[in-house]
Amino acid sequence: MTDLLFEDDELVAKRFSCGCLGPGHMLDVSVEMADEGKRFVECSFEFYITSYLPRKLRLKRAWDMLRGKETCVCDFLLRPEDAGELIELLEKVRVK
Repeated sequence: MTDLLFEDDELVAKRFSCGCLGPGHMLDVSVEMADEGKRFVECSFEFYITSYLPRKLRLKRAWDMLRGKETCVCDFLLRPEDAGELIELLEKVRVK
């Protein structure tokens, strides 16, 4: 399930649901262009994950990040039926 959040000549923003279909797992992808879509400006990915994690696990992951270790805060699973739409959105980044 993909929702179009905003679209005009220079900005497209879409929201993708996680494969778990939980209301607290979403990914917003925005692509900003300039010069009537001829110049790429920025692409952003914003994850919204509101699931519960025990305090001990949150502190461990925060400590790992502070020490520069790799850690996974949470998972987002792209649904196979949304992959084509994400690819189409990211294709805008490839300037002709």
